[in-house]
Amino acid sequence: MGPFLERRHGLAWIAGPPILLAAVLAMPCLTLGYFWDDFVFLSRVQAGPIAALGPEAGAFYRPIPRAIYFWPLAGLGSSGAWLAHAMNLLLAAVAIYLLVDLARELEGDRAGMIAGFLLAGLATLPGLIGWASGSQDLLAMVFGLWALRLRHAGRLWLSGVALAASLLSKETAVCFLPALFLWDLIAGRRPARLGAGLLVFGGFTLGWALLHPGIHQLAARGFVREPRAYVGFANLAVTEFHARRYLLALANVPTVTSPVAWTTGRAAMLATAVVLALGGLWIIQEPETRRRLGLPRIAILSASIALPALALPALLIQRFAGYFVCLPALGIALFLGALLARVPPAVTMAAVAAYVGLGFWSRAADTPDADALTERSFIDASRATRAVERGFRALRPTFPRESQVLVSVASSGLLGIDGTLHDGQALRTFYRDPTIRTLRPERRLAHPRAEFLYRITDARDVVEIDPDRGTARSSGAKPDDEEVRAVTRTYARGLAATGETGRSVRILSRLAATEDPSSRSYDLRIAAMGLLADGDVAGAKQLLGEAPALPPDVRLYGLSKVMAEPTARASLDSCAYVAFGISARDPDALRELMELFYGSLFVPQAVHFARRLLEVAPGDSESAAIVKELAR
Repeated sequence: MGPFLERRHGLAWIAGPPILLAAVLAMPCLTLGYFWDDFVFLSRVQAGPIAALGPEAGAFYRPIPRAIYFWPLAGLGSSGAWLAHAMNLLLAAVAIYLLVDLARELEGDRAGMIAGFLLAGLATLPGLIGWASGSQDLLAMVFGLWALRLRHAGRLWLSGVALAASLLSKETAVCFLPALFLWDLIAGRRPARLGAGLLVFGGFTLGWALLHPGIHQLAARGFVREPRAYVGFANLAVTEFHARRYLLALANVPTVTSPVAWTTGRAAMLATAVVLALGGLWIIQEPETRRRLGLPRIAILSASIALPALALPALLIQRFAGYFVCLPALGIALFLGALLARVPPAVTMAAVAAYVGLGFWSRAADTPDADALTERSFIDASRATRAVERGFRALRPTFPRESQVLVSVASSGLLGIDGTLHDGQALRTFYRDPTIRTLRPERRLAHPRAEFLYRITDARDVVEIDPDRGTARSSGAKPDDEEVRAVTRTYARGLAATGETGRSVRILSRLAATEDPSSRSYDLRIAAMGLLADGDVAGAKQLLGEAPALPPDVRLYGLSKVMAEPTARASLDSCAYVAFGISARDPDALRELMELFYGSLFVPQAVHFARRLLEVAPGDSESAAIVKELAR
């Protein structure tokens, strides 16, 4: 058997079984659609492929995955998700191939295949394949491994170029820098090219840091997290908590166990995965005869990759995301591959089979916090987004070009429907029309070519509203009348903010005629705001005279509702003080509003009222502290 196997111990033969294992385990994720950030990148490329290569707002700059990767997908609509999954599966296969190649060069065939199986069997890897935006991590892994392989081959400058590509794919690729710089020392080469390594890798990294707008922002605030920000250091307790969870995720250990539905398909998939792993390891049982780098040096190499890659998300990312362990897993797989290559084959086969099985089980486990990003949350977000798309298409198979679509979204938590529709402009992808503009009702723009008003309910039903007639139709259950009225009120404020005060007053007056005294009073006061902003004091007084009286706390609550959803016309919003009978210089009212918005994490509103309170009560310590904390 020895000569027979020896002829087939090429790199493709060694890397093939781990790649097949990754493909089998990724199968449940290949049917997912787009969700979350996918739509942001798709709409950005739709708007301008060349401009998408430039710096973007926020803490990140990743032109390779966010522009180049999404460019061929932008015109395919929602159906392009299948191509994204195929591209991600290919990237995962290349990453496994490069890892196997590197481990094989350092420690031999068995170490290479074992390392490949450990990466392929990582519970969080299929999630990256099933999420189009997971290409950011996969590209960083591919280019980072390529940089390491080129560094081992002595091709210093090409290795630097690969590092730059990895950094331009995801910022956490900076974790490859220690290994690249210290490679000659780790490998025991003489002479060690430390000066050349510092010049090449330091130069590329410095250039990237100077180019990256997010690093400038983080450095300007001392890498401390702003309120509600995604990136930045919070405290050591959060860091320690996340670090423990990342270590468990690296070991494929579920945080909170939950029952697994062992369907025939799931059982067959697990059996296939285990057979692939055991079969691959069985064909390379023969002992290695080539020179090895040695466990101590492999351990140093592994630590130089894994420790920075674990530390960065634990320190600076304030939401647990299981896929962050895919990059440190490269270092861990190198070390464990070398270690398990030295033990009896039966022990290796048992360890790898157990790891693959544990990873398969942990993918279905629950998490202790509701906002953790895991494969389960990917599946839920994909299903919710598809339900919303079906709802829109059921009500409106097509939109006229340059339509303005105003959408109010019920709270959807981690499903992210509001961000998907507004930040991601998902309707442009749903309808393959980059001219569609999705806005919140209160932020409408004047003189649209065509305009539509919608509410997305908490059941993900899509409700189309005719604000002038007061009618609504739903893609699912009968729409709630109060929910429809609330969206119509907000739309009326948007009309007044864009100069259509007469139409706004008519809509609000119609609502007021059919409601209880409290709601009637609210609607008439909102209508009076538009007249006050236009200078029609007499008309506003008439409406306010018709408005039923409200207790002070209810009037303050009404004012807070207006301020929570500001329009683009500040002069209109400021009329809410008069309309609701609250002095803009009442320190007690300003303090209550400031504390309400501060506690609810409405940062701009909290700062606004804190500053107003400081004007009224100079030296107020509470408002000064809020301004100091939140204002940037």
